[in-house]
Amino acid sequence: MVWSLFLNYIISPAGFDSLKTVCDYSKILWKIQEVPRMPKQIITDMTRKEKKEHGDYGFPFLISREHLNGYDGGTFLWHWHPEAEITLITDGEMEYHINDALFSVKKGDVIFCNCGALHSGNRIPGSEADCHYTAVTFDPKLIYGFDASRIHEKYVTDLSDNFSCFGFRIDHQKMSDWEAEFSKLTRSLISTGDKKAPGYELSIVSILSSLWRLFCLHGAVVQNPDKQLNAKNYSRIRSIISFIETNYQEDISLEDIASSVGLSRSECSRTFKAGMNVTLFSFLQEYRIKKSLPYLTDTDSSISEIADLVGIGDSNYFSKVFSRVMGMSPRDYRKKTAGL
Repeated sequence: MVWSLFLNYIISPAGFDSLKTVCDYSKILWKIQEVPRMPKQIITDMTRKEKKEHGDYGFPFLISREHLNGYDGGTFLWHWHPEAEITLITDGEMEYHINDALFSVKKGDVIFCNCGALHSGNRIPGSEADCHYTAVTFDPKLIYGFDASRIHEKYVTDLSDNFSCFGFRIDHQKMSDWEAEFSKLTRSLISTGDKKAPGYELSIVSILSSLWRLFCLHGAVVQNPDKQLNAKNYSRIRSIISFIETNYQEDISLEDIASSVGLSRSECSRTFKAGMNVTLFSFLQEYRIKKSLPYLTDTDSSISEIADLVGIGDSNYFSKVFSRVMGMSPRDYRKKTAGL
């Protein structure tokens, strides 16, 4: 009886319209499922400053657990923030860039990235192995309290605003005494932040002060005295990177890049090379290759189409640059990452 009534309703005009509506919604839902995943990436403003809040105004401190394969192409792109950052590698290995320095880091290593320093990270070239890490980001005001305080003037500004001391890496397999202490304090900092026991904020400030003290005492060891970048040139480099990341799909020239920051071509090239230790052209091509990775893993686009999408155009040249940057051809990369 019930089945008979249902059939009579379905073949009625009202029932047919209802069934058609359900089918239309099913098609829409199917289409939604077909849409490629939205890639995760660092969100920045036009100067490459990260928009993510690291804690809050009342307590600017944040612990983040990340892994490279959670980012588009296994790479988190160039960015900076006014806070300092300490990163503990918890599993795997990766390449970590701070300004012009490249650190190959592995499980157990610690990286310190100074306030305002440009940094990025990627998987080891030729490898799809993931890397897990814990990043601790903090504003040094937790240490010095207020501007013009004795601690601020005597111990913080000379290091936080020092372009020749942009960061360092601690290799856990060969640590000096102060590096071993720095590494131990980093683990204690993470543990304290995780447990959030009563009064944990005071403990965090205490540990950060101990870490900064080590930085003050041994900062000269990790400085690069050859770096004579000033704030103006550093700002220009950020703007150059921003222009490239906004316009990489276009046929941009050195003249276009230089004009975007109000410099001559020669001065633009010289400024960028001095700060990043790589030519502008090489940086642009490597960036385009990294942006091509999601197209290879998440779409069926041809190599020629992908070359056009990332601004290189010629598929043969794209393959040549890709092989140089990634250590394998685009087709081999696609095969290797199939199903990941």
